[in-house]
Amino acid sequence: MRKGLSVLTAVVFIAALASCSGHNQYRRLEGFAQGGTFHIIYSVPETESPATSDDTVAALVTKRLRDIDFSISGYNKGSLLSRINRGEDCMPDRYFTELFELSQQVWKETGGLFDVSGGPLFDFWGFGFKDPQSLDSLRDDARTARIVDSLLEFVGMDLVSLENGRIVKKDPRVQLNFNAIAQGYTCDAVADLLDSIGIQNYLVEVGMEIVCKGLNASGKPWRIGIDAPVDGSQTAGENVQKFLDLTDCGITTSGNYRKFFLIDGKKYSHSINPVTGYPVQHDLLSATVISADTARPGALSDAYATYCMVLGKEAAARFIGSRGDLRGYLIHDGGTIDMLKDGSEIHTAYGHVEEYPQFESDFMSPRQVYVWLPDGYSEREKYPVLYMHDGQMLFDDTWTWNGQEWQVDEVLGSLIAEGKVPPAIVVGIANGNNRYGEYFPEKVLEYLGGVPDSLTGTSNESASALNYMLSSGTIYEADEYLRFLTSELKPFIDSHYSTLSDKEHTFIAGSSMGGLISLYALCEYPDVFGGAACMSTHLPMILSADYAGAADISQTVFEAFMQYLEEHLPSPGSCLLYTDRGDSTLDALYPPFQDSLDSLLTDRGWQPGPSFSLPASGGQTGFPDTICPTCTWISPVFPGASHLEQDWAARLHIPLTFLLR
Repeated sequence: MRKGLSVLTAVVFIAALASCSGHNQYRRLEGFAQGGTFHIIYSVPETESPATSDDTVAALVTKRLRDIDFSISGYNKGSLLSRINRGEDCMPDRYFTELFELSQQVWKETGGLFDVSGGPLFDFWGFGFKDPQSLDSLRDDARTARIVDSLLEFVGMDLVSLENGRIVKKDPRVQLNFNAIAQGYTCDAVADLLDSIGIQNYLVEVGMEIVCKGLNASGKPWRIGIDAPVDGSQTAGENVQKFLDLTDCGITTSGNYRKFFLIDGKKYSHSINPVTGYPVQHDLLSATVISADTARPGALSDAYATYCMVLGKEAAARFIGSRGDLRGYLIHDGGTIDMLKDGSEIHTAYGHVEEYPQFESDFMSPRQVYVWLPDGYSEREKYPVLYMHDGQMLFDDTWTWNGQEWQVDEVLGSLIAEGKVPPAIVVGIANGNNRYGEYFPEKVLEYLGGVPDSLTGTSNESASALNYMLSSGTIYEADEYLRFLTSELKPFIDSHYSTLSDKEHTFIAGSSMGGLISLYALCEYPDVFGGAACMSTHLPMILSADYAGAADISQTVFEAFMQYLEEHLPSPGSCLLYTDRGDSTLDALYPPFQDSLDSLLTDRGWQPGPSFSLPASGGQTGFPDTICPTCTWISPVFPGASHLEQDWAARLHIPLTFLLR
């Protein structure tokens, strides 16, 4: 099995079933389903009815599991899924239809990194419904690459659709595999059944995916253990690393430690990237995701746990942290990332934060929005507003994925208290699960000859290489993100808070890719934003410098961005622009790119303030008195500063003072 949840309530504490909470008696069902086992624990209502008798519940659950098995199970050769994969013309039932549509939704949300059409890839690597090939055949790298490339031709949810109640394939070779979501969905379907007959306390476990509701037999939340990822461990509960007390949620752990094989010491796990076609290679060992979705918590926790295993630890942490409906626990080679906090307020040194957990948009996926209000905030006053990207990283390091924060409340609060800047509002926008695609300046693609081939279906060797460097499968939606920010979020903020809504008092800021989208926003909406702070701007544009030819590709993309800037930069003096960089870690790549940008700005008539270089001392860096109060552009360098929140926090007072002066 691929999962790592230890269902302790069902496995270890079975004796508790004889106890009671009030007058509710607890029952247990178990058996086989979805290629594995299931366990169900539930309470009988105080007033028993024929619908909740032991025999009736057992019969209803058995029928529900059998119906689902004959619908979506790839292990059942007579199921709808198996028949559709064989090319038979058959009408999907409600289970198949709902699961297919939900899988399509998650595919879109994840930029194609969760893909139930990846069945051929799973079969090839030996993790699907077919017998695995010999390991010796996989030692031929060239052969493997050819086969993977050929399989990718018919992988993708854009090749299959549901039309007039039937599955339609653009390529008959498309094969669906619901394994990454089916067991969680089955838990949801059984939970629906229990709800419908009046059962309010239950734990449903199928293949170690879990949906729970209410309380256990002791009158407490359900106790569930997360297994330590010990290679080869097949027994849940043998190596429990962390216990959780949960209710009203779905929980799934996906890991690389139970289902894998080794070739010449290299580990190949069942976590396959459907864009590259290969098993992932990173140090994330397991990902536990808890979903509070009210409709399908089991299915979504299942799918998102799989998605996190494809992403790797840092991107997975950013994804979970961006979702108000998710919590997570990531185990990696170096330790853990604990994102299990729930219901605690964000702590601030100055001011306070108002949260909007799922801010809806017609352009983007919902996301967390944080509004920081300064001490003494009053509707009788009007305040400038600073919009900042990666909002979950701004205020409280106990909530961030890496234990660091920008310290916006500390830095801005002290500047206000000292009278160096006027009181201001900060709006933090959490990044979505497509951070790179949201922050990459979308119109740059036009200067590269169009959208990369993964989105157009074209096949061009140079375009393919470029697309790979830009992250194959990425959905580029920076223009949509900025429309959300300017036409939905800003009007909401201006109508709900006492703001100075004009351009001269509206600013935008971010770091890395957040710096890139801030500069892009200033160019696209010069009548909305009066200034931008772009810290450690990721001008190389690409995701990684680790690939062969990365430098050449990066230069090509950067030159396209420079062409865009030549045509779209705001007029000199019409707004404020702050750009900076360090020279350590990722920032070490930036000097030639930043120098080129500085030259372009100068050539276009932008007059920089006096140049200065400030060492990063680990605390707050100094702020030179030589910066003229009328400067509209400054571009400092911070020797020793790295690409981390702690270093941005140490110099945050400089762009804040510059913008809010």
